[in-house]
Amino acid sequence: MPGSPGAGGAFTALGAVVGPLMMLLIALQKPGPVRTLLKAEADSPERARKMSTLGLSEPPLLPLMRAGVVVREADGRIWVDRAKARRRQWRIGAIIGGVIVIASGIVALILTH
Repeated sequence: MPGSPGAGGAFTALGAVVGPLMMLLIALQKPGPVRTLLKAEADSPERARKMSTLGLSEPPLLPLMRAGVVVREADGRIWVDRAKARRRQWRIGAIIGGVIVIASGIVALILTH
């Protein structure tokens, strides 16, 4: 029937959800800057570390610095604010969870109609 999505439409909708989820899973497997700093125990001004010693570069750190999760000392050393990192992680998790629930609902709606 023309205009009917059929099985092809269902697979397209499913792929639109599964693709981004797979990319997210791959990204989560790599240790990010916050995890790297926490592993190095750079979680206070006294234990701050140089970016170069941790193998970190500035571009991925800039959004974290703007959010106050990563703090740069006057001498260039950096450290992570554990409380802010935890709050940011929960907020991002809630947003991603909400998007997944909405996307799953849309896919379920498409597949049942």
